[in-house]
Amino acid sequence: MGKLMAEQKEREYNRGQKAASEGRSRSWSEPWAYPFESDQHYEERREAFNQGYGIIDATPPNYNRNQSAGD
Repeated sequence: MGKLMAEQKEREYNRGQKAASEGRSRSWSEPWAYPFESDQHYEERREAFNQGYGIIDATPPNYNRNQSAGD
């Protein structure tokens, strides 16, 4: 599977909006990777779902665990 098609992206976006409006947990509603699906294709579907759910960037920010609290 190559790039995500517009229809697929719209479908995942709509699924995200529906899950959010119904109050469903994102972690249970988020799309799962299909067998033999490329990482890029899955990430594009996941990103479209998260945008529909209302999450702009689902990637956690970089956090330096070695930094002390007083710094």
